[in-house]
Amino acid sequence: MPKKIEDNHYIFGFAHAGFYKDIKFPALIETTSDEFKSNSDYIEVLGERMDKKIYYPSFLERSSEIVTGNIITVINGIELLQRPSKFADYIINLREKYGYSKLIYLQGVSDPYLIPVLVYMGINIFDDIYIRVESLDGIKYSMTGKSRVDYDPLKDNIVFVKSMLESLFDSIRDGTLREVVEKIQISSLALELLRIMDEKYYKNMENIFPTITPYIKANSIESLTRPDIVRYRNNIENYEKPAGRNIALILPCSAKKPYSLSKTHQKIIQKISKFRKYLHELIVTSPVGLVPRELENSYPARFYDIPVIGLWYEDEKLMMKNLLKNYLKKNQYDYIIGYYPDDLNFISDILPENSTVINGRVTDDSNLDRLYIELEKITKTSETRGNVFNDYISVLKYQFGGWIYDYVKNLKLVNNFHQDMLVNNGKVYFVFNQQSGKFTITKNSAPFFLNANKFIVSIEDFKPTSYVYSMGINNATDDIKPYDEVVLVHNNEIRGVGTALMPSSAMINLNEGMAVKVRG
Repeated sequence: MPKKIEDNHYIFGFAHAGFYKDIKFPALIETTSDEFKSNSDYIEVLGERMDKKIYYPSFLERSSEIVTGNIITVINGIELLQRPSKFADYIINLREKYGYSKLIYLQGVSDPYLIPVLVYMGINIFDDIYIRVESLDGIKYSMTGKSRVDYDPLKDNIVFVKSMLESLFDSIRDGTLREVVEKIQISSLALELLRIMDEKYYKNMENIFPTITPYIKANSIESLTRPDIVRYRNNIENYEKPAGRNIALILPCSAKKPYSLSKTHQKIIQKISKFRKYLHELIVTSPVGLVPRELENSYPARFYDIPVIGLWYEDEKLMMKNLLKNYLKKNQYDYIIGYYPDDLNFISDILPENSTVINGRVTDDSNLDRLYIELEKITKTSETRGNVFNDYISVLKYQFGGWIYDYVKNLKLVNNFHQDMLVNNGKVYFVFNQQSGKFTITKNSAPFFLNANKFIVSIEDFKPTSYVYSMGINNATDDIKPYDEVVLVHNNEIRGVGTALMPSSAMINLNEGMAVKVRG
């Protein structure tokens, strides 16, 4: 799990939090403050001046953003938002055109129930014009929405919006911004923008979305389309099962993570322990869809939380069926057993005809006996069996890509100091981190990545110690996302390994902020 790191710049997807001229952003600029100056000829925001003239919305002319120093001003915000899809096009194109080094100021829009998704899209600065207009009309903001009062609530509304922006800063820093955006569902326009981002701009966001966050609160249907969740499901469709595990056992999820520590899974595991070396256990659930047992400690399988009530949305059912169907097209098994309660019976019709399905309460002794008898019958003729090493090979390919196989196929698995390690000739190449479900790169495996030009951060000529800041980075391969394992290199000389704290584009684009946490 990512730990809170004290820094002055943080990235979460397109969102950027930090400090500019001692102003903490994302920020609300009050039009009566020293940060905002206006006369008949110009407007000055945070010391950067723009001429006053009539601008048309960006979709009526080729370009209407105003770039002054480090700030991009987007005018006609209210008009732009009347066409949400075009607004999203415009903002994402701006962010990709100018990168993270410039701040985007959205003029005239500060609806507090839109602000979270606008920050998620990459907006950094807002003004209080909208708040002042609504306050004059006696509209007051609260966490449950807007209400009408018989006084001017301007001061209260300003405090409310600034408090929200403070929370958004914290959530960008802590990696929980997506939860905040999903939680505040008062504005239908905000939900529309979020869905546009998820559907139309999935690939743009997926390229920069963290590979791990502290947790996933999957409390709404929008969680199904989170970039990290969709990324995981796409990877599972192409996942290669561990060698030797030719009997699939399909199981339900559990509230406790990892699943194998839950009372339900513990009872099943205890009953079938003598057969597990033949089995590939697959857990069906939402929003992640399908979790091979060897990935249950990995992200997102170990990190999500969902209301467990035995009822599924139709969208969830369709997702789980399609994912399992596509997975089974790629991975062939000698035999498949479905062992799950009635609420998952909808997946039965996509299983091969020779599959066995045992429905009902999975902890009932009678059902466990039926499962035992079935496994005893089919494993008698099984000539192959799995092992932990092959499981870890699949985890490595899932984490880094199939290219890694040729480098690791001849390594050996050992356990030292209660840690699983992949070694050769006394050298440790990878260490499995049980808490994150990921392998860490060592100085011995770093040449694999340099040779393949994967997960490489090119730095200036210095010896990295605790952190590498973005100002010391020359380049980075475009496969790097926050919390990926990376190798630090200068002129093809390996200088260290560590964990990325930014996507590669931000490492290259920014001159401030911690980019890599160095491990050695």
